[in-house]
This record gives sequence, C-alpha cells and structure tokens, in this order.
Amino acid sequence: MTRSNFLLVFVGTASLLPYLAARGLIDLRQNTVGFEVAFFAAFALYLVAVALILRNPEGEIGSWKLALGIFAFALLFRLILLPTTPTLSDDMYRYVWDGRVQAHGLSPYRYPPDAPEVAELREGDRTVWPHINRKDAVTVYPPGAQMAYAAIWRVVGDSAIGFKTVFVLADLIGSVLLIGLLRHFGQPPERALIYLWSPLLIFEVAHAGHVDGLMLPLLIAAFWARAKEKPRLVGLSLGAATLVKLFPAFLLPALLPLPRPLSWKGLRSVTLPALIAFGGIIVLGYFPYAIGNASALGFLPKYFDENFNMGLARTLFDVTKTFHLPGPTLANAVTFGGLAVMGVVFLLRPPDSPRAVLWRCVWLIGWFTLFTQNLFSWYLLWLIPLIALFLEPGKLLGMKLAPASAWLIFTGTSALSYMFFVRWRVVPWAQAAEYWPLYLILLAASAVRWWPQMNRRHAFDLLTETQSDRDPHTGAGDAKAAKKARGKLRELFALARPAGRRGVASSR
Repeated sequence: MTRSNFLLVFVGTASLLPYLAARGLIDLRQNTVGFEVAFFAAFALYLVAVALILRNPEGEIGSWKLALGIFAFALLFRLILLPTTPTLSDDMYRYVWDGRVQAHGLSPYRYPPDAPEVAELREGDRTVWPHINRKDAVTVYPPGAQMAYAAIWRVVGDSAIGFKTVFVLADLIGSVLLIGLLRHFGQPPERALIYLWSPLLIFEVAHAGHVDGLMLPLLIAAFWARAKEKPRLVGLSLGAATLVKLFPAFLLPALLPLPRPLSWKGLRSVTLPALIAFGGIIVLGYFPYAIGNASALGFLPKYFDENFNMGLARTLFDVTKTFHLPGPTLANAVTFGGLAVMGVVFLLRPPDSPRAVLWRCVWLIGWFTLFTQNLFSWYLLWLIPLIALFLEPGKLLGMKLAPASAWLIFTGTSALSYMFFVRWRVVPWAQAAEYWPLYLILLAASAVRWWPQMNRRHAFDLLTETQSDRDPHTGAGDAKAAKKARGKLRELFALARPAGRRGVASSR
C-alpha cells in the first residue's frame, strides 16, 4: 500500500466519526449547532481526501481496487445515516403521503393533505400526517417523482427508511455512471470520491432522503449520453430527470446535440431526435396526471413567490425596495432571463467538444444558484458530478483556483443555511460565511483566467503601434521607442504564458 493510499484509508476511517456523532444527535434540526460541527468535521476530512486524490497522478494511485475501497467507505457513510429519522427536512413525509394517496386511487395534484376527501387517509396517523409541510397545499413534485412515490409506497408503505433506501441505491448507481463518464474523458475512477464522499450528498440523501438522489443517476446518464453522442438517449435521460425534479430542464440548451456547423440536415438527423425523445417522455409523464386535474403543476406556481437563503437575489430585493418594485418578480426575471439568454447563445454557437458541453451546464447551474430566491442546500447536488469532472489540482486547499473549486467549497458552506432553524430567522454572519467564499473565489478565478488574455491584447496593440511608428517610405522607425516596446512585449508575454495543465487528463 502506498503512502497516499494509507492516508486515504486513514481519512476514510476518521470520517466515520462525524457521521456517527450526527446519528447520535437524533434530531438534527433541534440540535443544529451539533449538526454543523459534525458536518464541517466531515467536510474538512473530505477536503483532505479530495486533495489526496487530485495530487496523485493516475500511474501512482489510480486503480480499480482503490475505487472499490472508496466505494466501500461511501457505502458505510450512508449506512450510518440511513436508519435515522429525517429531521433536517420534512420533505420525506410529503413523498410518503403522495405515495399513500395514489395507492388509494387519488391524485396528489387534486387534493391537499388537509382536504375532507382524504380525511380517512390521515385518521389516526401519528407518523406521517403530523410532519407534513404545507398541509393546505397540493403537491409540488412532478409526475416522475409521483410515479416513484407510488411504486415505493406499494412496497415499503409508510417507511421513511424504505424510501431513503431506494434513493441511496439510485445515488450509488449514479456514482457507477459517473465513473464511466470520468473514464470517457480519460480521468481515473477514484475521482468519483469527489461525488461519493461529499458530506452534502450523504446528509441530504441518506439522512434527509431528498428525491434528488433519484434524479442524479438520470442526469449523469444524460451527461454520459451527450459525451457519447447518443441524441435519443440524451433526450430520454434528461426528460426522465426533469420528470423527477424540474431543474434539469434548464440544461436542455447545453445538452441538446447540435451539428457543427449548424445545418438543416444536421438539425434533422441529430437535434430533432433528441427533442422528440425529451418532449415525448415529458408528455407521457404528465398525461396520466393531467386527466381530471385542474393542473398537474400543483403548488409550483406559488413556489416561485417564496424565498429562502438568497444569494445575489437579496441584492435584487434591496434594489426593489429602493424603487418600490416587486422583489420576487425582479429576481425571477433575472434568474430565468439569464438562463434564457445563455440558452440562446449556446444554441446558436455549438460547442467544440463534449467537455465544453458539460462546462456549459456548470454555467447554467451556477447562474441559477447565484440568482434564485429559494436555495436549499440540496439544490446543489446536481453540481457535484460536474465538480468531480472539472476539479483540478492546485494550491487552494489542494485545488486549482478555478470555478470548480469555488463550487466544491460552496457545497460545504451551504450547510450554514440550516442555522436559520436555530431561531427561525436569517443569521447574517452565517449567510456571509456561506456565500462570500464562493463570490471571492469566483472573482479571483475570473481574474486569473482573463488577465493573461488582456495582456495579450495589450501586447498586440503595442506591436501595432510600433509598426505604425515606422516611416512609410523608408521603413525606418524610432529605434529607442522600438526597443522599449520590445521590452514591454517580453514582459507581457512572460505574464501571459500559460502555467500548464499538469495532472489534468485530456478530454476526448
């Protein structure tokens, strides 16, 4: 066993302790501070493990045995939290309720939990009904999720642990698909640790039991299909993911296969099959629930008026107060307007590689995350597979100063949003500690990315200026000025020279 492998096993073993401590807290929302301590202890160890994976070239540490060891620890982390009662969130109880309602031949889009028509289903219920949030509202979850709830309920009944078991299995299947995606791009399988050991993913799926665990393998399948250039599978996978959680629909402009260069023939043979597959599965999913219901959208239209844990959306709300404008309207306009503009640009400019396709997904998810007025920590889970693909080694906690590093750190600091539940109000210091590392690293990464290009433009201007100083008839120029300009050019090109991409596998 190499030294790096030994250290990784040590970190994995040490990581068992925070999860065991969290399990002992029983109610994580009532013991928020204890949860935060356990979470950040797990996250600190996670960062060490990520640094160990990133700093070692594939030839030294890369092996399927190591990947299996990583998977084994990931399974242990999940098994520790799986038997716990979900207390960080009460969403699980709505899942169980919706499954129960459908098993009795009723629609969760038609009757809210407190409706007289479903009184018999809640009579004497002390395990599910008391914990349901928004008892006066119909469900917000799309048809794919509803089908899953109905199927799971018929097998496990009201068991929250039974529901969570299915979601954890789906999450682990997602890791297997992610390994396939990593291998396609020439990355070692152990990079799946970035996904498998993520404390955010483990707590939000194995403990809280969020349905995002069911969405992740479908979304990763869409990434894989796009990388493999399988248009119909892209449409089917992305459509299925959208039916479980609506957010993946935002990625359609990035993942939609496009001919390069754009042509009608290419659009018919490549783009149209993906669109038909995506639209077809969406229609098939909604059709059974649309029959006899006022709306299969459920609570969704009202959801966009709510706000929680706002990032840049809070700045927009402050602007609306100054000009007496409706805050939610402006925030939604910026969020969805920005997504629409990026979507149009992506459709008009086909990407030059599969890797560029997935990087566009990071742009879309990042924009939504920064400007949405409703950001719960589990809304970040769809970023984690992409972080596993794009994270690079460097000096920032073992990572390169780049957007992927910022988003990885944000998957940790986002847990501070739970501090709201200590006194059920915004905690300013917690929100600052949550968001400011993200903002600062993104800004610094942008500066590092664009500064060399600005220097190159300046160098070109200097070269043009030097040429223009020459006498048009004799070709002679000011020797002193030319020497000075050449010196500046050497300095600028030295600054602009790329630092190299050591340790980063090439993409196909």
